[in-house]
Amino acid sequence: MEFQKNLRKFPVVLLVVLFGTGSWVAINGLWVELPLLVSLGIPEGYNLASYLVIIIQIANIGPIIFTTLSYFMKGRRLEAPAIYIILPIGIVACLLLVFFWDVTSYVGGVLRSTPLLCLSFFIAIVDCTSSVAFTPFMSRLKSGYLTWYFVGEGFSALLPSLVALGQGVGNDECVANNTYVNTTTGQNCTSWVGQTIPAHFPPDDFFWFLFAMMTVSLISFFLLNTLPIAKQEYAPEARGQSEPSDSVKSICSSDSMSMSTSEKYAKREEGDSENALDVPGETINDPMIPKERKSKAAYWYIFILLGFVNALSNGILPSIQSYSCAPYSYNAYLLAATLGNVANPVACFVVMLFPQKSLILVGATAFCGTLISSYCLATAALSPTPPLQDEVAGTVVVVLAWVLVMGLFTYTKATIGWILRNEPDNRKLLIIFGAATQFGSLVGACIMFPLVNVYYLFTPYYESPCDGYVACPT
Repeated sequence: MEFQKNLRKFPVVLLVVLFGTGSWVAINGLWVELPLLVSLGIPEGYNLASYLVIIIQIANIGPIIFTTLSYFMKGRRLEAPAIYIILPIGIVACLLLVFFWDVTSYVGGVLRSTPLLCLSFFIAIVDCTSSVAFTPFMSRLKSGYLTWYFVGEGFSALLPSLVALGQGVGNDECVANNTYVNTTTGQNCTSWVGQTIPAHFPPDDFFWFLFAMMTVSLISFFLLNTLPIAKQEYAPEARGQSEPSDSVKSICSSDSMSMSTSEKYAKREEGDSENALDVPGETINDPMIPKERKSKAAYWYIFILLGFVNALSNGILPSIQSYSCAPYSYNAYLLAATLGNVANPVACFVVMLFPQKSLILVGATAFCGTLISSYCLATAALSPTPPLQDEVAGTVVVVLAWVLVMGLFTYTKATIGWILRNEPDNRKLLIIFGAATQFGSLVGACIMFPLVNVYYLFTPYYESPCDGYVACPT
C-alpha cells in the first residue's frame, strides 16, 4: 500500500520539478550565453551585461501588475491564469531569439541588437512574474512538494550553465597565411592571420534549448492542473486557498535562485501529519518561532545589509563582469558566468539543509563577499590590463573570485530570509525583505548603467591573436 502511494507521488514530483525549471531558466540561460554573444561581436559588446541588468529591473512591471490585480481582486486566484499567459510569452520569445538574436538595426544613429534587447525584456517579465505566480500555485499541492519545486528552480540555473559549458565560446588562433621571400633581405617570411575556432554549437541551438525547457515547463503546469493523479496530491481546500498577494514577496534578479528560494522557503504551509508527504523538506515547525522579536536596531542592520548586498550582487557586479573576466580570456568569462550561476542554488540548498540564525554569521559572509567583490571591481577598473593577465594563476583567481562572491552573497541573502521567516510577524518582515532586495538591486543598476554606458569608465579588451607574431625573424 505504501509502495503504491509513493509510486503515485513520483509522476507528480517529476512534474513539479519540470514546472520549477521554467521559473528562471530563460534569464539564467541568457546570462550564461553572454560570453559567447560578446565574443561573436554583438554591437553592445562588453556593455551587453549592463543592458541586461537594467532590463531586468524594468521588467519588474510584471510583478507589480500581478500584485496590483491580486490586491484589487481579493478572493480570486490569479496565479493559474497568469502562468498560462507568461509561459507562452516566454516560449515565443525564446523561439524568436533563435532566428533574430543576431539581427541589428540603428537606433538613434547607433547600431543596436534591437530584437535581442526587446526579447530579453519579455523574457525578464516572464521570469520576474514567475516569482510571484509560481509559488502561490504550489500552495495548492501538499506542502512537501514545495521542496521539489525548489529543486526544479535550482535546475533552472544549473542546466543552462552545464549546456553553456558544453557549448564553449570558441577561440581565436593565429595561423600562417602564406610564406614568401623578402627580396631585400633574402629572408623567408610568414604572413600571419587570425582564425576563429567556433563554439561547439551556435547560439541558435542554445536558444532552441531554452525554448524546449520553457515548453516542458508549460506542459508540466498543464498536467498538474488537469491530471487526476496530480489533483489527488492537492492540499485540502481550507488550507490551500492562501491569498496570492500573501505570496508576493519574491524578487527578480540575475541571481534569482538566491532570493526567490530564501523567500519561498519561508512560505511553506504549516501542515499537520495528515498532509505530510514522504518527501524531504517538510514544513517549518511554527512552535519553534520565538515569542520575542529582535530589536529595531537588529532589523535596521538586517535590511541595510540586505540592500547593500543586493546592490552589489544584482546591480553593480553583473554590469562589469565582462570587463573583469574577458581580459583573461573569453573562456574565463564563460567559467565565471556559469559557475557563478551554479553557486546560487548550491548556496541556497546549504541554507535549506543547515539553516543558521546568527546575525554575526550574516555580517561575516557579507563582509567576506564585499572584500572579494573589491577584487572583481579592481580587475574591471584595470581592464584592459588587469593583474596576472597572461598567467594561468590570474585566470584561476578571477574565476574563483566570481564564484565565491556569488556564493557568499547568495548565502547571506538566503540566511536573512530564513532568519526573518522565524520571527514573529514574519509576513510583514518578508515583504520588507522583498522591498529591500528590489531597492538595492535598482540602486546598483542605476549607479552602474551610466558609468558603463554614458561615462565609459571601463575599457574593453579586444585581443588580436597574432600579437607578438613576427613576419620576418631577425
